[in-house]
Amino acid sequence: MKAKDWTNLHPQYAGQWVAFAEDEETVVAAAKSLKTTINQAKKLGIIAPPVFKVPQEMLPYVGAI
Repeated sequence: MKAKDWTNLHPQYAGQWVAFAEDEETVVAAAKSLKTTINQAKKLGIIAPPVFKVPQEMLPYVGAI
């Protein structure tokens, strides 16, 4: 699995949950709450979308998980 660069999401979606299409790049829904985001995606027929909480601030990270 290739890592995704979602840093471009920050200006528009800071502090929000975003749901993606299957390609994990196309944003299909966004909201302050996870529940609302998933419900919006379900209305578009996406049952279990990949989701990501965009940080409020962009902070540097060095390390590994």
